[in-house]
Amino acid sequence: MEQQNISLKALIPVIREVLSSDGEFSLKPRGVSMLPYLREGRDTIILSPLKRQPRRGDVLLYVRDTGAPVLHRVVRVERDGTFSMRGDNQYYIEKGIRPDQVVAIMERFFRRDRAKHTSSFSSRLYRARRTVTYPIRRVYFAVLHRLQRLLKGGRS
Repeated sequence: MEQQNISLKALIPVIREVLSSDGEFSLKPRGVSMLPYLREGRDTIILSPLKRQPRRGDVLLYVRDTGAPVLHRVVRVERDGTFSMRGDNQYYIEKGIRPDQVVAIMERFFRRDRAKHTSSFSSRLYRARRTVTYPIRRVYFAVLHRLQRLLKGGRS
């Protein structure tokens, strides 16, 4: 089967249609926001219809109010029913994602032709490790960024 590079934004109506008939949709993720969990050009994600209330740790495909589609992880389910989302390789938490913005859930992906389920022990362990180390990673990279800026400034 021939692969085509089509923008995810253009695929959203097709994805919604496939999922509305209880189908699944596969695609290769692009970008670095979900590194190291998902890798561009290497992994294939499987999107499924949302059959339950999303929970903390789920990876959702949603559409921002700007129309931009995003694949990020649920950091928190808020009391008002909205979601706070963040990519695994990011520090900014995007708040206020409404349930009507959610297109699909990623329940598994393929790496080297092997299925990896998001509910597996290794995936749960990965999520726990990323959650626990988030504050440390944030401080570490903030300090590293400042040092790099100072060093570049000192050379000019």
